[in-house]
Amino acid sequence: RSPADGNLISGQGVFTLNASGNYVHAPGKFVAVVGVNDIVVVETDDALLITTRERSQDVGKVVKHLDEKKLKKLV
Repeated sequence: RSPADGNLISGQGVFTLNASGNYVHAPGKFVAVVGVNDIVVVETDDALLITTRERSQDVGKVVKHLDEKKLKKLV
């Protein structure tokens, strides 16, 4: 879903209010995005990533941390 407010949201029902430029991926969940801009939220079965669009390039550091801690099942 990509309305005029620039949000791209996948979920089991979506509500937005005063929010723009957000990316949220939470299949199977109701998603409400209220009063936030330019955030990234990605939900998987065993992890939740929350960052800003500006810092989304740092996700590689999370992957490196998981590798170092031998938590490869989360990668």
